[in-house]
Amino acid sequence: MKNIICLLFLLGLGTYSFAQDIDSTGMEGDNLDLNGVLELFKESKDVEDFEKKLNTESNGVNNLDLNQDGEVDYIRVVDYADSNAHSLALQVPVTETESQDVAVIEMEEVEEDKVNLQVIGDSELYGEEYMIEPADEKNSNIIVNVNTWRPVKHIYGRRYVTWRSPYRLGYYPTWYRPWKRVSWAIYHPRVVRYHRSSYRRATVRRCHRAHRYYYSHRVHSPYFLKSSKTISIKSTKTGVTQTSNGAVVKKQTTVKNSANPTSSTKVETQKKSTQTENNHRKRPGGTGGKTKPRNTKSSRGRH
Repeated sequence: MKNIICLLFLLGLGTYSFAQDIDSTGMEGDNLDLNGVLELFKESKDVEDFEKKLNTESNGVNNLDLNQDGEVDYIRVVDYADSNAHSLALQVPVTETESQDVAVIEMEEVEEDKVNLQVIGDSELYGEEYMIEPADEKNSNIIVNVNTWRPVKHIYGRRYVTWRSPYRLGYYPTWYRPWKRVSWAIYHPRVVRYHRSSYRRATVRRCHRAHRYYYSHRVHSPYFLKSSKTISIKSTKTGVTQTSNGAVVKKQTTVKNSANPTSSTKVETQKKSTQTENNHRKRPGGTGGKTKPRNTKSSRGRH
């Protein structure tokens, strides 16, 4: 009985690990779950409240660290409004002068009291066409109308003033408390609760006008692009070989590989060889000979 329980546990653990691998893209977008983003937006009363929820540790959705300082980044929200189309850009201030869009919530009023909505991950963090949208739990062919969502009603209301977050790097609201970034193994279980039948991956873009208007305002950070594409790996290998003339060679090689296509491979090789020759001579007139070695010569070469 114990063996059966152990076997079931191992199978469950393997299935869970496999599911984690499927959910992971291996890109920085793994640290901002878009299902969770939509759920936080749906629960918000307005755009300002949505920004607060994104930057609250207890909600467990934001785990981004684009400037690699060990702390989770503050995400600000900027609404690019064009008539009945709205694009809520989620931006991270990476430096004092640069920001990086991480995702955008696009919504568009296609008919009276009918609003389409999708969240799209930025291609530099999620890859191309990574889109999530609300789903009908009974019929996946139905496009969900989000006009009843509280923040959507607020945005399309008469009193709405287009929201542009006033915050930047080093200047945050008084309620904000930064926190440390966690590993994928810790972060992923926190956002599993947002992966349910209420949301799905989308293959068709719904909000064309909103997307066109947003794309003309999209921002990206050269600093983030450079740091995210460069991954250095150093390895050192030491070996001892013997050449044909009997010299002992110690070889140490350091290789630096980079994911950046402009980087080069650097190889440093140090060789240290020692060769000894013995010359046997007899003392003049002597019968008892002694062996007297020559001075040992050491040569070092760098290639």
